Amino acid sequence: MVGRPASAALRPLPGEWWFSVWGIEKYVWPQSRGAGVTVAVLDSGVNASLPELAGVVLKGTDTTGRKGDGRQDFDDKEGGHGTGLSALIAGQGGGSTGYVGVAPDAKILPVHVTAEFGDSVGLYEAMASGIRFAVDHKAGVINISQGITSATWPDHCDPGVQDAIAYAVAHDVIVVASSGNEGNTTNWPELPGSCAGVVAVGGVDKSLRPWSGTQRQSYVAVAAPGVGPVVGETGRFAPHVTGTSLSAALVSAAIAIIRSHNPRMPARTVVQRLMATAYHPKAPAWNDQTGYGPIQITSAMNAQRYPVPADAPNPVYARFDEWQANRYGTAPRGTPEAAVRRSVHSRNTGGGAVSTTMAVVSIGGAIAVLAVVLVIVARRRAHRSRREFP
Repeated sequence: MVGRPASAALRPLPGEWWFSVWGIEKYVWPQSRGAGVTVAVLDSGVNASLPELAGVVLKGTDTTGRKGDGRQDFDDKEGGHGTGLSALIAGQGGGSTGYVGVAPDAKILPVHVTAEFGDSVGLYEAMASGIRFAVDHKAGVINISQGITSATWPDHCDPGVQDAIAYAVAHDVIVVASSGNEGNTTNWPELPGSCAGVVAVGGVDKSLRPWSGTQRQSYVAVAAPGVGPVVGETGRFAPHVTGTSLSAALVSAAIAIIRSHNPRMPARTVVQRLMATAYHPKAPAWNDQTGYGPIQITSAMNAQRYPVPADAPNPVYARFDEWQANRYGTAPRGTPEAAVRRSVHSRNTGGGAVSTTMAVVSIGGAIAVLAVVLVIVARRRAHRSRREFP
């Protein structure tokens, strides 16, 4: 791993409190800043011209039916969600804010997936296609800081999205998602966090206690800061934003650092170590708001200093293996790529059946608004929610 020269030293903003909590400047960055790892951000697109992201945004794609390469943020209502997440991950300083990301040497692969009414592709299809694009374009980790209620789905996941996640698992790519922001209200399960094989992230505040809105669900794996400043699509600085979108982005950045420092470490081991080395000062080790607890990057990235038993709990992949066994019968863990592709290509996701369901999309904010939408099986889509993002 080639580090950034000392002359290009970055200084996080005072409000980015996770830098001191994780000891990033002192303990993490001397070992890795995420070089050589691509983080796919499946969201509203990313403003690649923002100075805070200079040189880190690759050419991506748009899976909503629009023409584009992902390097435009379409979130004109709420300030630039995808751009803000990308700055959390790989912010370069500079610009009007000087915002610094946790993994500044990583690259961002922007994928616009947030379909709206009127788009030619629905949200589930756009998300599934976005996951596949990210895998095919060498992403080491995929960040999906959004959620749609999965209460009515078998196994709490749209089949097409689950197949795409299986494709990522088969290619050793880690999928990270926000757990949801309705823990103190409806608390419905939300996909893709509720899908098998996804690292669902809960939120904590500055005291490392659960953020009030973080989802209370059995699928929560770990936690990370869910309160803090972000920078928006136009460079606007928002000093106080809440939501598990932030949490997922910060875990994705941490995974980029871990994978950069341990390029031969399998995805399963990375995720297992995140959970095993997380901060949980008292029993029980797991709870439904923060999972195994807030992650600790230095512990997770240093396998020799912080060994983790091979049989340590790994519920993220244990659940995926169970789903895979049910899908493939007695198929062994790690279904070959060809088998995954055959399965997905043979699945019929079309049809003209129409059903009505409650769909909630919480694309990163603190408060989401429930919306009843008509879901067409061949072209499912949902409203984005209102949120407290810049």
